[in-house]
Amino acid sequence: MIPKRGTPQAVEDEGAAKKAKGARFFGPILRGIVLIVAVYAFIELFSVLLFGGLYGGSWLAVPGCLLANFALIWMAPERETLPAIEGEGTEKARQRRLPDWSLLVYWVIIGLGCNWVCAFLWFSRRYALFSGPVVGATGLIMALYAAIALLVALLTGGNWRTALLVFVAVPGNLAGSVLALRLLR
Repeated sequence: MIPKRGTPQAVEDEGAAKKAKGARFFGPILRGIVLIVAVYAFIELFSVLLFGGLYGGSWLAVPGCLLANFALIWMAPERETLPAIEGEGTEKARQRRLPDWSLLVYWVIIGLGCNWVCAFLWFSRRYALFSGPVVGATGLIMALYAAIALLVALLTGGNWRTALLVFVAVPGNLAGSVLALRLLR
C-alpha cells in the first residue's frame, strides 16, 4: 500500500502568531505617536519664532523638532522597487512607491505651517494669525503650489508620484528658507 501524499502543514506557534498580529499594528501606532510629538515640537518652534517663547518650554523646541524629524525618517519602512523587466512597461516597473504616510503628513503640516507664518509676517502682524486675509493668502499660496505640482505632472508625462512629492516638499522648503533668512521680519 502506498501512503497518501498530502500538502505539508506548517506548524505554527500560537505565541508567534499573536506577536505577528501585534507587530503589524505596533509600527504605524508608534509612527503616529512620533508624528504627534513632531507636530507639537513644530508648533512650539513657531511660537518661539513668532512670539519669543511666551508659552514656556521653548528651550525644547529646536532639539525636539530635530529629534522628531530624525525619528520619523529613521522609522519609515524600507522602500521597495519592483524588478525591472525589459520591454513594455519598464518605466512603470522602475517607479518606487511613495514615502511612508507619516512623512507625507508631516511634510504637508510643515509646508502649510511655514506658509501660514510667512503670510502672517507678510502682513506685518497687522492681522490676527487666524484672520481672513492671512488664511486667504495661505490658501492662495497653497493653490499656487498645487498648480506647480500639476504642471510638474504634465511635464513628466503624468507621473503623479513626482507631482505629489513636489506638492508636499516644496512649500516647506521654500517658506522655511524665507523664514530662516528672515526675509519677512
